[in-house]
Amino acid sequence: MNLSNIKLSNYRNYNNLELEIPSGLIVLHGDNAQGKTNLLEAIYLLSISKAYRARSDREVINKYGDGTFTQVLGVANTVEDVLRVMVNIHTNEPYQRDANSQYRIRKDIRVNGVPKVASDLVGTLKAVLFDPEDIKIVTGSPALRRRYIDILISQLDRRYLKSLQKYQKILYQRNHLIRSIRDKKSNLSEMDFWDEQLITEGSFIIAKRYEIVAKLFSTSKEMHSRLTDDRELLQINYVPSFHVDGYTYNEITSRFMKALEKNRNKEIAYGISSTGPHRDDLSITIGGLAASLYASRGQSRTIALVLKLSEGTILQNESGMAPLLLLDDILSELDDVRTDQLLKHITASEQALLTTSDLRRITPHHLSKSTTYSVKAGTVTRN
Repeated sequence: MNLSNIKLSNYRNYNNLELEIPSGLIVLHGDNAQGKTNLLEAIYLLSISKAYRARSDREVINKYGDGTFTQVLGVANTVEDVLRVMVNIHTNEPYQRDANSQYRIRKDIRVNGVPKVASDLVGTLKAVLFDPEDIKIVTGSPALRRRYIDILISQLDRRYLKSLQKYQKILYQRNHLIRSIRDKKSNLSEMDFWDEQLITEGSFIIAKRYEIVAKLFSTSKEMHSRLTDDRELLQINYVPSFHVDGYTYNEITSRFMKALEKNRNKEIAYGISSTGPHRDDLSITIGGLAASLYASRGQSRTIALVLKLSEGTILQNESGMAPLLLLDDILSELDDVRTDQLLKHITASEQALLTTSDLRRITPHHLSKSTTYSVKAGTVTRN
């Protein structure tokens, strides 16, 4: 899959941008705070329907424009079709809340002119984003590792995304009931219905995660070995919140039920569900040691990069289409060996956009195989 054109209107520091994008490696260079990351964010918005750095869609609307509207439009070419993906974000519908005048956010998503809900957009234009904050996949909380896995699977399986959404609603209702039982306002027998729902959706999620993590480990182990010149051994395992001997659906449901029964009194005492895929994690070790505790910053950054590039490989293997790689400031904090190996991998990609504030980090050999653009104050110019 190639993104051939991108148009931005009133997106962050871009007033109006239309950019033809070639295949291969595209290098976006310029000083900090000029719009390089904003451009990658806008492209990734077409893939996951969200601006990954924004707490609210309102944040992406250019405050120096009319302040009520932004549009991102991308044209992508696949083997079989041409996709026109458009996301419009409006804030021109006032409503009242707490006696203060606010503005309601409305998002209009269309693929080839056909209206779509946000969840149906995910996986249409497959993309992998690396952001400097992705080092937290290695060093941060389990929630960040679960999010990484969930985005990967959701681009491949829309049923998985819908199951995740349904699971979160079930979990919310179950937690509310648990607290009600604790406060003597509901009966324990009411748990049976929500336990059954939790097990049904949760077991499917766990089975899919286990399946993809096995593929992720195989792919990332080989890639990590190349980037580190066989000097470091990477291991990745899926760690559910309860013991599972085998990862068949029936085995998971059986163990899940037993774990809920075992933990019921504790959950009621604490007023929260402590068992299920919302408490699962990825174990990432390097040389047999927990990467979150013992890996250096350079090692952690390398692992995060490997996870993201492996995500791209899995998306291509499973869907038959190479995803778009969006790589924000990937070269900082890497030594020369890792930088060279990484650039070899990227230049062989079908299409990759890489940002940098220092072109000297890229050797003339790799630059000669790329298309370079200068980014300054929301203007993109081909060199």
